[in-house]
Amino acid sequence: MMKPLYFGIDGGGTFSRLAICNDEGKVVASSQAGSTNIYSVSIEEAYQNISKLFESVYKTGSVEKKNIKAGCIGSAGLGREREQKIFRGFFDKLLGQEVPVKLCNDGEILLCGGLDGKEGYCLIAGTGSVALGRSIDGRLIRSGGHGYMLGDEGSGSWIGRTAIARTLRSLEHRDLATDMLCEILQKTSLSKSDDLINFVHHDADKAKVAKLAPLVTAAGRKGDKLALDILHTGAQELALLVKSVYERSAWIHHKEIVFAGGVMEHDEILTSKLNEILQREIPDLKISSPKRTALEGACMLAIDIISTS
Repeated sequence: MMKPLYFGIDGGGTFSRLAICNDEGKVVASSQAGSTNIYSVSIEEAYQNISKLFESVYKTGSVEKKNIKAGCIGSAGLGREREQKIFRGFFDKLLGQEVPVKLCNDGEILLCGGLDGKEGYCLIAGTGSVALGRSIDGRLIRSGGHGYMLGDEGSGSWIGRTAIARTLRSLEHRDLATDMLCEILQKTSLSKSDDLINFVHHDADKAKVAKLAPLVTAAGRKGDKLALDILHTGAQELALLVKSVYERSAWIHHKEIVFAGGVMEHDEILTSKLNEILQREIPDLKISSPKRTALEGACMLAIDIISTS
């Protein structure tokens, strides 16, 4: 008799990954497809991409649909009731209503995978930013994640947007001196500072603006005062996200946090400052490197559906 199988999906704005595992967490098949974020692609495209994930593993012959007993998808654009209703319809159609599927945002699977456990904290700073806390029984608390127009402090898009705004201020002698203007214009394919106004208000999206973040990091490494001030301010903002979830979650007993996202992976100036702040202001919170992946976290939560039922 074939042992029961479980699936985990790590969904994103660009591509998604699926893993099929047994009840010990061993992956027996995997696949990759396009985005599952209904704010990056249409609802129809998101459904088609999820379908492709399963079709790919069925074709290998190592997985049959009838043996899949539960699953978990963690995806950007899957944190609210309306979004979850859409995705429940996807999986009811693909697998049948009898297969339970946990629907959650990508932060929750990252937290569980990164900590190799189901309780603790995570901080994500990529294009956007959010802090998340989770208790062993699945209660969640978050701070940030309000998007490019309302927040995302300390993220790549925030760093890029702040660099443009403060460089323009600097030209008017209203801010610290900087040498970033030439690099910003070159990166945005613009010829003069005035062009940045139209770029921000009419041409740029958050991904384009976030691409300026490495430029700020590079300038900071050279000692550019404005770049360093932006990165240090970003670290302070990210620390506030962590403090917000930490101070509101006495019911989370495992005091460990994991970082993720492009800013956390590539900006040593910001992360060093962030570590310094957290160690000083929340000394009980252990900062750890990721132990496992978000996809493994999704598999962990999928198995948990059956083991705790």
